[in-house]
Amino acid sequence: MITSFLLTAFLSASSLQAQQPAAPADPAQAALAMLKDKDPGVRRQGAGELRRLNRPEAVPALLAALKDPDAGVRAAVVDALGLLRSRDAAAPLGKILAADPDAGARQSAATALAYIADPAAVPDLVAALEKDAAPGVRYAAARTLSMLRGPAAAAALAKALQDPDANMRRVAASSLGQMQAPEGLAGLRSTLADKDPGVRGEAARALGKFNDPANAPALREALKDPDGGVRLNAALSLARMKDTAGVPEALTALGSRNASERAMAAEVLGMAGDEKTGLPALEKAFAAEADPNTKRVFDFARGQLRGRLGIKSVPAPKAPA
Repeated sequence: MITSFLLTAFLSASSLQAQQPAAPADPAQAALAMLKDKDPGVRRQGAGELRRLNRPEAVPALLAALKDPDAGVRAAVVDALGLLRSRDAAAPLGKILAADPDAGARQSAATALAYIADPAAVPDLVAALEKDAAPGVRYAAARTLSMLRGPAAAAALAKALQDPDANMRRVAASSLGQMQAPEGLAGLRSTLADKDPGVRGEAARALGKFNDPANAPALREALKDPDGGVRLNAALSLARMKDTAGVPEALTALGSRNASERAMAAEVLGMAGDEKTGLPALEKAFAAEADPNTKRVFDFARGQLRGRLGIKSVPAPKAPA
């Protein structure tokens, strides 16, 4: 009887143990196995999972997967290598940027190289900026060059200010402003005369990031531009240099129908406005503003202006008891 009871208990315990789920496998190993699946969708999912897990030991397998026949898989692998920031991936990604037949994979490579931040990638990025047939690849190369910096990157971006593609010229101007490279100053000043107003506006904004008073004469001239966006960007750049020449433009732009223009105008007044006209205009615009995001910009700008002028904020009236 006792033996039978013990046998029954043993069998029951064994049955319960068999029903318990197996311990989960290492998710990185599972993702690496997915990279070898016959289905390209599964391989893409595996690369995405390795990107999410951020496991450096996956780099060798990901480098091997750069030869995958599926362009979507290669692009996903490139993204994963970029976020892993492995210097070992810089040269292989440069080869993808230079020679992959798929524009999406090349664009992903240009972006991934920004995360890896290896200056040795600059020649590959310059070549892509100057020669790639896909605009998206060229734009991504320009943005990455602005992060890697250096004279060669600055020279390539300055050259791109003359590109036939207006979008490319805008990206080049923005990138030069982000770099704050002295090599780009002459080109940006000349670009204030570009035939495209979007390019002129981006050049005016970029010049303000240098915080160089030598740019002020060109920016004051840009206040006469026929395009309001260009004038407002020039006013903002001048305000960053404590130059008040753009304040009248900002006072006018406070009444714009465009919320982003109203916000830019408030920024100008916060940095360069005065007590006589700037502060009252901001207070009036703040009271009338319906857009909550723009209203927050107005509130910050009037606080900034009061602080500059040494004026204490007036406390809000208390509600009656």
